[in-house]
Amino acid sequence: MTSLHVAIVGAGPAGSSAATFLAQQGARVTLLERNRFPRDKTCGDGCTPRTLWMLERLGLGDLPTSPDSAPVDSVYALSPGGIVLEESIPSRLFGGRASVIARQVLDERLVRRAVQAGAELREGVLVEGIERDAHGVLLRCRDGEPLRADLVLGCDGSPSVVRRALGAPDFPRHEGAFAVRAYYENVRLSHPRSFAFFWEQELLPAYGWIFPLPDGRANVGLGMRADQLDASAVKLPALLEKFCTLPRVAPELAGARRVGKVKGHHLPYGSFSQHTHFDRALLLGDAAGFVNPLTGEGIEFALESGAFAAEAVAEAVAAGDFSARGLGGYARRWETRFRTAFHLNRRLMWAFERPWLLDRVFRTANRSTTVRNELSDILAGEATHISWRFVAEVARGG
Repeated sequence: MTSLHVAIVGAGPAGSSAATFLAQQGARVTLLERNRFPRDKTCGDGCTPRTLWMLERLGLGDLPTSPDSAPVDSVYALSPGGIVLEESIPSRLFGGRASVIARQVLDERLVRRAVQAGAELREGVLVEGIERDAHGVLLRCRDGEPLRADLVLGCDGSPSVVRRALGAPDFPRHEGAFAVRAYYENVRLSHPRSFAFFWEQELLPAYGWIFPLPDGRANVGLGMRADQLDASAVKLPALLEKFCTLPRVAPELAGARRVGKVKGHHLPYGSFSQHTHFDRALLLGDAAGFVNPLTGEGIEFALESGAFAAEAVAEAVAAGDFSARGLGGYARRWETRFRTAFHLNRRLMWAFERPWLLDRVFRTANRSTTVRNELSDILAGEATHISWRFVAEVARGG
C-alpha cells in the first residue's frame, strides 16, 4: 500500500472515512474538497446507532458524548391519524445510543481525523473532469495543476462530478427525493432525547422531522420523493413553513426562532445503486446512491462505504489488479450489507404513504411487542425483512 496514491474527491463522511482507513494502511491519500472547513452541509444531522459504531471504529468515539452532540435514545413518531408511538432505541442496536451532530461539526472532525491518520487535505479545489488510462487517473482541477493518482474515489455527493465522468447514469426521478431543513434556536421540545418523525395527513407523501441539537437548537425538515414533488407542484420551503404551523408541530416550536435560510438537497436512493466500481475508480456515499429510501439516512452508509472501499483497494493492491474486476470486492461488500435493506425500505414507502395503513401499523405496534420491535428496526434503518407475524398482526390490528 505504501506505493499507492489514491485521490479522493469530496471530504464528507464517505471521503474522510475512506481516507482514514487507507492512510492507516500506509497509502498516500490526497483528499480534495471544493469548500473550506468548517463548512455546512444540508442534512438532518441524525446519527444512528450504527453511525456511532462507525465513529468508534474511526477513533471518534468521544464525539457523541461531547458538548457538540445531542444524545438520543428514543423515537417519537406520529401517524396521520394522530397515533403516537414512543419507543426507546433497543440496546441490541449497537447499545441503543444515537445522537444529533450538526454536519458543520461532524464533517470537520472526520476530516481532521483523516489528516491525523496521514491523509493530505487540499481545500478549495474544484475537480472538473477525470481521465483514466492504463497507468492511472488524471484529475483536472479548476485554477490548479492536474493531479495524477493510481485510483480515484468519488465521494462528492449528488450530483457527482466523478459519477458523471465515469459514465454512470443519473438517478431517475422516482429513485430519489428532495429534502429541506432549517435550524431553530430557543427550542423547548417535549421529547428532547428523541428522533421525532411526523407523518401528517396534510403533508403526505412528504414526512417531517424535528431532531434536537445542543444548546436549545433543533434541526427541522421534511422530504418528498422527487417525482411526487414534480407532480404536486408544491415548493418544499413553503411546505416546511406549513409543517411548522400544524397543530401537533407548532407547540414544539413555540417561542423558537429560525436561524439562517431554509436549505435543500437531493437524496439518491440506494435501491438504484448499480454502478459503483470501475477501472481505477469507486463511487461512495451519496455519489453511489447509498441513502435509505424510507428515512433519507445516509451518514452511516457513507462511513461504512469508506471502510469497504479501503478493504477492496487493499485486495486490489495485493492482486496487482486495479480494473473493475480487481476492485469488485467493494461491490460484494456493500451489496451484502446494504442491498436487502435498501430494497425493503423502497417497498415500505408504499405503506408509509397511505394514512390508513400507517395508522394501523402504529396502533398495532402500541400493543404488540413483535410489531413494535420490527418497526423500531425499520425506523433505525436496521430492518432487512418483515416477518409474517408482523404482517399478520397488522392485518388483524385494524
